[in-house]
Amino acid sequence: MAKKSKIEKYIEPGELPEFLRKMADALEGGASEDDAYLVMIEGFKKLKINIRNEYGHTAVKVTAKPMYTPFSKEAEAESDAPSSEELPCDNKPKYKNLKKRMKGSFKIIFKSVHAGTIPPPEVVEEFMADSHQMVSFEGYGDEYYDEYIAACEKFQHACNDSNVQAAHKACDEINSITAHCHSRYK
Repeated sequence: MAKKSKIEKYIEPGELPEFLRKMADALEGGASEDDAYLVMIEGFKKLKINIRNEYGHTAVKVTAKPMYTPFSKEAEAESDAPSSEELPCDNKPKYKNLKKRMKGSFKIIFKSVHAGTIPPPEVVEEFMADSHQMVSFEGYGDEYYDEYIAACEKFQHACNDSNVQAAHKACDEINSITAHCHSRYK
């Protein structure tokens, strides 16, 4: 699957509302056969819409980044075969890619708990799975791993119990442990 997809169109200014309605319909119920090119915005992680007036025409550029899907053998077969450097032989993702994904999910978690809400369960599940996978890598702050996983489990229990205060406290603990580890190893 491509990292991101783009639609670039030049339309008359009066056609813009109709185009935006078609996009909204594709997001709600899927793209119609007439507008099959809009299928790329279904299930997006990030969607950017850029609209400009250029010499009497309206330039519309839509960029969609697909939702992250965990690594699988099928995904490997569909994509270009990764080099041995990109994917270690035991089917672990590259450490750098794992940490980048964790940074994104923790950002959502951190903002959610500090806004007084429990983060989406999918984000918590992804972060927990990635955390357990991260601690299987040796040489990246091993002495912090036990403390880190204990804090992650406190966080997950707080989320499962819908306890915002406990989730907030555990999230801050994860953040502190991470900061200490990164100060030594990053």
